[in-house]
Parts: sequence; C-alpha cells; structure tokens
Amino acid sequence: MTTEFELIARIAELFGSPEGVAVGIGDDGAVLDPGRFDLVTMDTMVEGVHFRRDWSSPEDVGWKLLASNLSDIAAMGGGPGAFFLSMALPADLDPAWVEGVLSGIRKAADALVPGSFEVSAGGGDLSATHGPIVLTLTLMGEASPAGPVLRRGAVPGDRIVLMGQTGLAAAGLALLSGEMDAPAESFPCALRAHRRPGAQVRAGALLGLYGVPSAMIDVSDGVVQDLGHVLRASEVGARLEAYSLPHHPELVMLREQYGVDILKLMLTGGDDYELLMTIPPSRMPKIWDMARRHSWEVHDIGEIRAPEEGLMVLGADGEVIVFEQGGYRHFGAS
Repeated sequence: MTTEFELIARIAELFGSPEGVAVGIGDDGAVLDPGRFDLVTMDTMVEGVHFRRDWSSPEDVGWKLLASNLSDIAAMGGGPGAFFLSMALPADLDPAWVEGVLSGIRKAADALVPGSFEVSAGGGDLSATHGPIVLTLTLMGEASPAGPVLRRGAVPGDRIVLMGQTGLAAAGLALLSGEMDAPAESFPCALRAHRRPGAQVRAGALLGLYGVPSAMIDVSDGVVQDLGHVLRASEVGARLEAYSLPHHPELVMLREQYGVDILKLMLTGGDDYELLMTIPPSRMPKIWDMARRHSWEVHDIGEIRAPEEGLMVLGADGEVIVFEQGGYRHFGAS
C-alpha cells in the first residue's frame, strides 16, 4: 500500500485547503476560523456492512461516503464546508483502490455541491488494520442565518413533504445481493441509487435560508423509520399517506414483472438521502413556488397529528399498513 505520507500528500493535492480552516493538513490538528462552522456530522462505512468491493467500485464507495454526510448537513438547512477523513486500511490493499475512493469523494463534491459552497479536506487520520476497511468522514457545515432546522419542530397540522423518490437504493441493494429474482443489469437507476446516491445540498440550504420547514430529516433509514425519528423528537403523531408516494418506473417494472412489494421498499428502504420535512400549511405555497422555480420534485404525503394518534400509515384503499420493522436499524433490539 502507498505510505501514509504519500496518501496525505495526495489528499492535499486533490482537495487543497478549504475556506474556514486556518491550518489544515500537515499539522497535529486543524485550526478552524472562529465562528465559521456551527454544524458537524459524521458517517462511517465498514466493508462487509455498508459496502462490498465486488458490488461497488472504490469511486462508488468514496462518492457514497461524502453524499451521506452532505445529506445530513442539507437536512439541517445548512451548507457544507471542510471535511476530515479517517481511513483504516489493510497493509496489502492495492493503492489504486485508495486512489479510487479519493477520486470518488472528489467527483461527488464536484457533482453534488453547488458552486456557492466549497468542500475540501481539512485533515484526517490514516491507520493500518488487520480487519475490514473502515472509512469515516466528518463534515463541517454552516447553518443558515435563521439557525439550523431540527427534527423537533413539527406540530399537529403540519404537512409532511417528501423531496424526490424513495425505494430505488433498497431495490439496488436487493438486486445485487440476489434477494430479488430479477437481472440487476436491467435496473440501472436502482443500481446507481445504491452506489452513487444524490444529496439535496442546494435545496436543503435554500429551505433553511427561507425558513420553510418546521422540521427536517434526510431519508437514510427509510421513510417510516426516519419520520418516526421526527415524531419522537417533536412529541407528535402522524398520518402517512403511502398512496401519495411517487413510483419510479423501475420500481413499477419490478412489481409488474417480478412481483416485488415496492411499497415496502418505498416506505422502509434506506440510503435514499432525500429530504423529508414537515411544513406549516401557511408555508405550503412557498414550497410549491420554490419547487417550480428550482425544478424540485416534491410530494405532499401526509399530516402531523396529535401525539396520542401515533404513526398511522394508510394504503390506497384507506387500509392501515403495518410493518414488522419500519426501516434499517444499525443495531438489533437487545
């Protein structure tokens, strides 16, 4: 494998020095400009848990690592800035694989981050491991002048709004793992959604700037589970109208040709990295106007209710839908 110092030099070459970091790569610690960053998020990807080298290229892995962090900052209504990268790598790992990860991070930054923001490396850590590859990225961000959008602001009467579509990434994973009896190569959008998800960076920042959502979260664990996080933080209930969820053509094909339960994918599949928000009725005209002007895909999918009503998921015929597990869980129940 490339030496530690060669890797550090390569990272500095690829990403340069970010704004807001007075001292970055090359010292014992970074020095941040006072008052610049007030948001921070971190995501870890472990080989065999979050990615497999036979399913995803190293560029895919790097892309997804940054995208998941970008989505967290977007969900708080902020804009991204400096990141810190930690990599635990086997000693015999091909240097080309590491170069691919760095290239994927660079490509994700170029593709997903608007020019009004700068995402560059402020530092990190490299170590050897006898176990699987472990990659951790910590991303700094800036909240809007109105402050961060939190999960705890939803109140009864707010509408539940989804930006984008869900279920494709979970379908991609199921196709790759062989859980579906369907040819993976026939579903390129699903495979890309799993390998190289998007992140609503510009949308999140604008929503935060104009104070549109009362609460917001990114869909990383599934619509039902992530909405549940908002409900618990806000101490409210909700009626989720599952029949209002958009159906991607590839999901429709999976249902019609292979009998796949796509509603379950759309409601409980993870890694979509779309934005799920609650919006007061008085601000709904604003979200529709912004969607038209910026070509966003947004869907009104339910309503926040009183806490005693809990979470009710309704199907097309008004039936209540029950799931044994509401989405992806990082740790099993004890």
